[in-house]
Amino acid sequence: MYNTPLEIGLRVLIILNELTEETIDLNRLVIYDYFINHSSDFDKTSKSLRPSIPQRFGELILKRKVIQEGIYLMYSRELLDIHYTLNGIYFKSNQLTKEFLKYFDSTYALELSRISKIVIGNFKNYSDDELNLYVNNNLSKWGTEFTKESLVRGWLSE
Repeated sequence: MYNTPLEIGLRVLIILNELTEETIDLNRLVIYDYFINHSSDFDKTSKSLRPSIPQRFGELILKRKVIQEGIYLMYSRELLDIHYTLNGIYFKSNQLTKEFLKYFDSTYALELSRISKIVIGNFKNYSDDELNLYVNNNLSKWGTEFTKESLVRGWLSE
């Protein structure tokens, strides 16, 4: 069930719930979802929910479509609101979001909520341009810690 529209849709609901009354666009949702799974990429004192696999930064591109599917799955159940503006499409929690998430009290769900708060607290004051710049400036660090592993194992020569 990892990274299915259902799981990602639930993570989106948790993010939106932590944002309370704020709206968020797809780009920021994709980035926040990445950071929720790989929090040690922006906070070295944090333990990531997912393993630090090689080339994980590719998730920022690859999961965009599945995140959209997750959003529309949750929207089809009226668990979030969509706002169409002159600046784009934005998503927001609603009363059903909050009520629905009250039923998720597992350790994993509580950890997602805790990390969502940290991610939002770290990046909510970044403009879209600043957030994109931060991501672009750090992409080469996320998942490349394994690039020399093959040399150590003797698979390739330098």
